[in-house]
Amino acid sequence: MQNNIGLQTAYWNGTIPELDIYKVIDLTKKSNMDTIELKAGDFVPLAAQERKKLSKYIKDAGLSVTVNGTGLRPERDVSSSDKESHEAGIKHLCHMLDLCAEMGAKLFSGIPYGLWNTRPEGENITEIKKVRTANAVKGLTEVAKHAEEAGVTMCLEIVNRFEQYTANTAGEGIAVCEAIGNDYCKLLLDTFHMNIEEDYIPDAIRTAHEKGYLGYLHIGESNRKIPVGGRKTNIDWEAIAETIRDIGFKGPLVMEPFVLDTSASAKSVSLWRTIKAPDDIDGLVADAAAGVKYLRSL
Repeated sequence: MQNNIGLQTAYWNGTIPELDIYKVIDLTKKSNMDTIELKAGDFVPLAAQERKKLSKYIKDAGLSVTVNGTGLRPERDVSSSDKESHEAGIKHLCHMLDLCAEMGAKLFSGIPYGLWNTRPEGENITEIKKVRTANAVKGLTEVAKHAEEAGVTMCLEIVNRFEQYTANTAGEGIAVCEAIGNDYCKLLLDTFHMNIEEDYIPDAIRTAHEKGYLGYLHIGESNRKIPVGGRKTNIDWEAIAETIRDIGFKGPLVMEPFVLDTSASAKSVSLWRTIKAPDDIDGLVADAAAGVKYLRSL
């Protein structure tokens, strides 16, 4: 595959010693990546001058940028029926889009349509989902207009049933995009989540692309390891690669591995065992580079 291949900075979270964002950039480049995917915490808390410095460092490293992580909370949630929370969610997402543009990112992803790691509260789940989805569409229609002004495509990450309930399949995500009706609102499809929810991953990718809503892809094995080839796994990478070539998809393929149980995100992604030693920096680089080599070979 000749698409840009990227790596999310969360891959390095939990190393010993802890790495700063500049070291993470260096190691990402050393791993032969084309793209670095920033989390909000990497740049949002910084002053404007520090963001400018960080953006230049990434550009000088020869890496393009995507951003993942929308940061919705109960007090700023576009899917909420509470007017104050709903409007605060819109304002927050528009601010995030402005910061993405500042960082040189053309793709902004995450779960802008609701809260992460949440379940419906109440008995009538169908009605709750209907109301929450309608609220999200209303708010994101406004956010998508701002995305167009900022020149940053908002990509709705479609996650599995254990993490959200508004949209768990490409089909549900497409329906949300159609309701919003703006070319700056697309989907981020993730092989880890699709492995749980879709009947056949290549078909989901193809459908999203043919409908015009495939923004980019997150790449990872069913256990969130990096695909490196050389062994049988639960995901048919050759079929996925064939589909990507066949549809002519040119967007980035960003790896989102979670292998360090010492990371701050280990509990939230339910990682309860040691996959990689936190002090094995060379091993992390080697695995990431092996992932690039394998994806390039497909």
